[in-house]
Amino acid sequence: MNKILIKTSIYLTLAIVILSCNLKNPTSDLDEFALYSTKEVFDSVDGFDKMTPIIDHYISVPTNHDLIKKISILLDSVSAYNFNNLKIEPLGIDENESNYKILKINLKENPDFKMPDGLGNYRSWYDFFQGSMGGGRTTIILIESTLQKQYKGEWVDAVEFYYQNEKIEEMDHIFLSGIIKRD
Repeated sequence: MNKILIKTSIYLTLAIVILSCNLKNPTSDLDEFALYSTKEVFDSVDGFDKMTPIIDHYISVPTNHDLIKKISILLDSVSAYNFNNLKIEPLGIDENESNYKILKINLKENPDFKMPDGLGNYRSWYDFFQGSMGGGRTTIILIESTLQKQYKGEWVDAVEFYYQNEKIEEMDHIFLSGIIKRD
């Protein structure tokens, strides 16, 4: 009988703790952002495999963070999850007279990086830009993860990518040049 009372007391205590935690930090105080990956799908019209974006999982970010803090947390997560913690830094948000927000993102190499592929084993952006499949995967993950098209809260309208503090121009295998719109 004593064991039953002790177990019941423990379960009630745990339930109270869990409920009080949920009351202090309800899910409405968190925004969810998708982290993307890719999947190869056969395109029967064109007759070949193509890569499509898929949501791999979500991260939660406190709603009360300002926009640039939310973006920084998102970019750190994208980097950790897909790009071996390579630096992805927000350079800022340009806003025009119509309140159209363009996020500038810089892809930075590790300090020891030397062309070509001085570090190897996918420890440089150079590695992630190589090959049509690798470059395509990198393009999809960066664009979809930063634009967050399914997110309904305040966000940016477009993104512009930089590599080593210079605007990304046309490159083989990756398609990150110019201003890429959210719509």
